[in-house]
Amino acid sequence: MSAWTDWLPSHPFAWQFRTPPAGVEALRRQLLATLDDCEGFEVDRVRWRLHTAEQPQELWLLRGAVFQVLASQHCQSLATERLAQLLPAFRQVLPAGLVGRQAGAARG
Repeated sequence: MSAWTDWLPSHPFAWQFRTPPAGVEALRRQLLATLDDCEGFEVDRVRWRLHTAEQPQELWLLRGAVFQVLASQHCQSLATERLAQLLPAFRQVLPAGLVGRQAGAARG
């Protein structure tokens, strides 16, 4: 019996569940709400990716996927408008330089 226990770790693996950083859940709900009137496989895939994101930076990077879904099911101007409405929420959870630089580039 001890032969197989030699290669096992001395301490069993302990799951470490961490709560997401402040504001991530609210931002996740807002992003998911932008997709409420969309349907299909691609929308479900983006929703899954939003649900599994753990950091605000991951949600920020998923804006492109959200935009693509919105633009394909509605139009680009609606997609731009909906994502622009989320900028204040992103500014609450991300470093100022990241949101300010990207938002300024999108306007210019």
